[in-house]
Amino acid sequence: MPEFHSTVIIDRPPEEVFAYLVNPETQQIWQSGLQEFEADWGDDPAVGDHSRGTVKVAGKKLQWEAEITEVKRPERFVFRTVEAPFAFEVTYSLQPVGESTEVHYDGTTEAMGGFFGRFADPLVALMYQRDTTSNLANLKTILEAR
Repeated sequence: MPEFHSTVIIDRPPEEVFAYLVNPETQQIWQSGLQEFEADWGDDPAVGDHSRGTVKVAGKKLQWEAEITEVKRPERFVFRTVEAPFAFEVTYSLQPVGESTEVHYDGTTEAMGGFFGRFADPLVALMYQRDTTSNLANLKTILEAR
């Protein structure tokens, strides 16, 4: 089961980071591969809310639908797929570090089942890890420039 982990420290308080992180209007700004996104929530996501999107990974477009399984504002946000070519779950954990916020991204997916080609799946997993780290760096840059 592939796992993805990234961490970044953002020089902003947890509530500000959380609000931007879950805002449906900002998703395509800080996530480079996300081509389409819509969500059932506004400023206040709740367990059971759904989102849908299209992400481009390794040249392939993947459409997915996910539901929120846990929200603890401003500390934790968890969602998992309800429909996708392969299942995944993503957890964002936020912890105060002085005046800043440490953001942890933890994602897991079932084996991709050869979706990208049996031999390409491990390479795609490495590419996705790089994208995840880059996306958190984008989040940091955007929020610290405000």
